[in-house]
Amino acid sequence: MKLEDKMNQELPPWALVKSWLNILQKDTPQHVKDKRLKMLIYYFGSTKSAISYVEENDDYQRAS
Repeated sequence: MKLEDKMNQELPPWALVKSWLNILQKDTPQHVKDKRLKMLIYYFGSTKSAISYVEENDDYQRAS
């Protein structure tokens, strides 16, 4: 997939990304973690970028 195609794809919902990140930190079977990590890398390129996305789009926390 070309970089510009990846940039134009729609990102998954915030709550789903947050769940994927939470799974990586839990005592979860490794094959489950691997699948979530693969999805995060596919959409964001790194877990760091995924974490930034979650933090920057946490409207509920900002409204509190």
